[in-house]
Amino acid sequence: MSSEIFNYDIHADIGELNTSFDVFKFLRKTTERYGLRYFSVLALPGDMMGSFNNHSIINNWPPEMIKAYDRLDLINISPVISALKSKTTPVVWHIDDVLTAKISETLASVRDPFYEKGFVRGVNFPVHDSRSLRGSVGFAGDREPLEHTELLELSMLSIHIFDRLSNITFHSEREAPPLSDRELECLRWTAAGKTSSEISTILSLSEHTVNHYLISATKKLDAVNRTQAVAKSIRKGWI
Repeated sequence: MSSEIFNYDIHADIGELNTSFDVFKFLRKTTERYGLRYFSVLALPGDMMGSFNNHSIINNWPPEMIKAYDRLDLINISPVISALKSKTTPVVWHIDDVLTAKISETLASVRDPFYEKGFVRGVNFPVHDSRSLRGSVGFAGDREPLEHTELLELSMLSIHIFDRLSNITFHSEREAPPLSDRELECLRWTAAGKTSSEISTILSLSEHTVNHYLISATKKLDAVNRTQAVAKSIRKGWI
């Protein structure tokens, strides 16, 4: 099921994305075009420690899947992550090979929720930016395995996406936002369509705390509501 992505100028198309939210929308459409469900862009520094959210640059995973991933400590023990740190070629995987009794019986016992969410098979592409930051652009779903041509298309797209996100981040750093990291996180997830309740699950915060961060960000940006705060942050390239 090829999307014929080589029929247009990928670099020019992705070059028009000005914020991480633009990239989010682009990846969401791309994922749907290939009959897949999920995407993720991760930073993979040498010292891989912490949670999924510590390394996620952008993703559309359900909050409960992120919680399960972190509960299982997969960022540190997943064979996919391990392969990404040592390979330069795409890592194609099936959930049965990730949540396997070969690693632990606990992993093998929690496969059903991933199947139910359609998180069955996928591919992660090792990428890096001009500052030598290693990363991964991944796609997952429950369709039949990707064809060779599709893997080539997604590989090229992933290289451009990671480079674009790196440039967006670099330019955003030039004009530092007057917001805390938590305020930016809450705005970013709000821009992605998440409710305060969903954001609280993703960030492991109370819903009250999430609302506090959003109210604070709204005031700092002299916005009338969180929607305008999101819009201002997107225009500035902060989210």
